[in-house]
Amino acid sequence: MSHRRVSVKDLGEADCQGWLQRRKDGRSFLGGKWKRFWFVLKKSSLYWYGDKMAEKAEGFINLCGFNIEQATGCRKRQYD
Repeated sequence: MSHRRVSVKDLGEADCQGWLQRRKDGRSFLGGKWKRFWFVLKKSSLYWYGDKMAEKAEGFINLCGFNIEQATGCRKRQYD
């Protein structure tokens, strides 16, 4: 099965999840627009979705070979 066809629910318990802003590619002078996505980190896979209950991932990044650590002392912007 394709990584992008995995729903949020099918991933089960995530290692980390939450709302993040991602810039969409744009051809304008100022670049692309920022859009909010629901990101889910599960083992070495990072998925992003349009919302918390999406049936299909908008994108997927394989992080195998990278070190992943939780940031400390960063600014947080709260979303519902």
